Amino acid sequence: MKTFLPLLALLLTGLAIPAQDKPASLLPAFGSEGREFTAKAQGGKAIKGWLPTGWDDNSDWAQLAVTYTKLKDGPKDGVTAVRIEVKDFSEGQLQLTSFSGKRVFKKGVKYAIEGALRGSAEFKVGVRQPGDPYEFYVEHELTGGKEWKSFKFEFTFDADKEAFIMFVMPANGTIDLAGVAVREVK
Repeated sequence: MKTFLPLLALLLTGLAIPAQDKPASLLPAFGSEGREFTAKAQGGKAIKGWLPTGWDDNSDWAQLAVTYTKLKDGPKDGVTAVRIEVKDFSEGQLQLTSFSGKRVFKKGVKYAIEGALRGSAEFKVGVRQPGDPYEFYVEHELTGGKEWKSFKFEFTFDADKEAFIMFVMPANGTIDLAGVAVREVK
């Protein structure tokens, strides 16, 4: 019996079911691959820095200066983080989005926008129309703090809607953003 129990434990360990991974994000990965860029904003101001591949700043119509910086201290190992610093704000708002993530959100399906943030600047996430009048179908105020804080914003529509996921910052400030994903919630 003494040799049977360790053998049984070994066999049962081999039968363990692995934890299921979360489904892939509907947007491009907010990952470690990216690029440096510089763009002009209104009033002779600049938008510059580093963003993950598939993510874009859409603030060139506004009067503000923005710097994006890739961070080395994300909320956990392997999670890419970016510091967003808005300076010299005059008019408009910072808009961070993934144009390649434009999609149709299906009627009655629950979706979640997830990630982590750190900082105390005014910062929102929303689901926005791709065309005129450029309004948000839904938006949610995000709050951070001195340490990394996870967020999850869930939404469901009563009709199919084509939309972008967009983060906005309507004033000067600094916020760190990491691990952004959009998924269907089962």
